[in-house]
Amino acid sequence: MNEKRPIGIIIVGIFAVIAGLGEVVVGFTGNYLGILSHSLTPSFATGLVGSFYSIGGLCLLITRKKWGAVLGVLFIAAEIFGRVYLVMTGIAPAAGADAIKILIGAVIALALIIYIVSKWRYFQ
Repeated sequence: MNEKRPIGIIIVGIFAVIAGLGEVVVGFTGNYLGILSHSLTPSFATGLVGSFYSIGGLCLLITRKKWGAVLGVLFIAAEIFGRVYLVMTGIAPAAGADAIKILIGAVIALALIIYIVSKWRYFQ
């Protein structure tokens, strides 16, 4: 199989890396670019959740192998579960505008997973 990597996978990988780095910054600062209505308390857990997103994106960018796609999906899924953990432990809000933003972020991550799985045949 000598096909090129789909441009969509490259975009997903780059997006995941950038979004994850943004979450890592939120973990250290409590807010990033003023996106949140109320800053979060800086926490290691928030930074860790963001690193899962970035690592998932890197897995998609460094290899076209199926194991890379599997790792990418698993790390992005870990980011979704991490968001749930942050809300359940009270690190992230469970209500209000910021909670909706957290939910939208999880839905975007789920959409990325669905897209990656839909392109499974392009991985070796």
